[in-house]
Amino acid sequence: MIDSVPAPEVDHGYSYTTLTVEKICSIVNLKLKTREMYFFWKTLFEDIFKRYELTGIVNGSEPCPDRFLIHKNGNLTNQVNLAFDVWHEKDQKIITWIKSTLSEDVVLPLVTTGVIPSNSSCELWLSLRKRFAVAGVSAEYRRSLAAAALATTDICDANPARLESGDLRLLEPNFQRFGKWHAFSGRVLTLKVFEDNTLVIEALSRKGEGRVLVVDGGGSMRRAVTGGMLAKCAEIMGWAGIVVNGCVRDVDEINECEIGVRALATCPVRPIKGEDGSGQKHVDVNIGGTWIRDGEWLYADNDGILVSTTKLSI
Repeated sequence: MIDSVPAPEVDHGYSYTTLTVEKICSIVNLKLKTREMYFFWKTLFEDIFKRYELTGIVNGSEPCPDRFLIHKNGNLTNQVNLAFDVWHEKDQKIITWIKSTLSEDVVLPLVTTGVIPSNSSCELWLSLRKRFAVAGVSAEYRRSLAAAALATTDICDANPARLESGDLRLLEPNFQRFGKWHAFSGRVLTLKVFEDNTLVIEALSRKGEGRVLVVDGGGSMRRAVTGGMLAKCAEIMGWAGIVVNGCVRDVDEINECEIGVRALATCPVRPIKGEDGSGQKHVDVNIGGTWIRDGEWLYADNDGILVSTTKLSI
């Protein structure tokens, strides 16, 4: 008697077989080229693997079945194991999907070193992680960022002359609050974009060093320029906060992140991604009549958002 291993049943309503390379590239809509892009690229793929129940193949927890069925006496038979065929098909599809999202600069070294063609998707996945993974900040560091926030009321009370001169400025109270941190502060990095978040991905994938990303999205209500994955990336990379003159999405995910986020509204529509990373960075931006300059300091809490030309203390 042969102990057969049945091929797993596939739910064709949500089947990996429906995923073409074109569809994968529309979901993972960037080419992996640098360390700064890796977290976002990896997170997009992990969501696909989870949704289509492929995680075990990629992380090695679901090893490849024997090619042939095993007899009760422990000997291999010459009868093909259908479970092997299904597993192998999934594995090869994953390799094809991953390769389709790699830049030529990444593929060539992998071919040279023999990683491509890969023996398995797990081998390819691990090789990319070794090459691109960047260590995030510690929980202690994140706690220190949260503790560094100053109350905006105390700042205003202690600095009336700065408010009068414009060295300390108040943003209009038009922002909604998201993220676990109700209060945050840090040196500002500015971006100016419109419905394209390529530069936002680039910025938040780098070490934040306690800074606040200020994104002038032109006040667009048509598309979100930041979402849950980018908020999680910002948390891991040590950003203190994100302020968006525009929309965010995935608010339930953002609210689980240890970071402060402010935005005008929410919008479920994802951003576009231009080939050239449309937008500007390190430029002066005007949000609701208030100028914010790259390198200034931003302080936010439940009472409002302040921008200062210099770092403040109480």
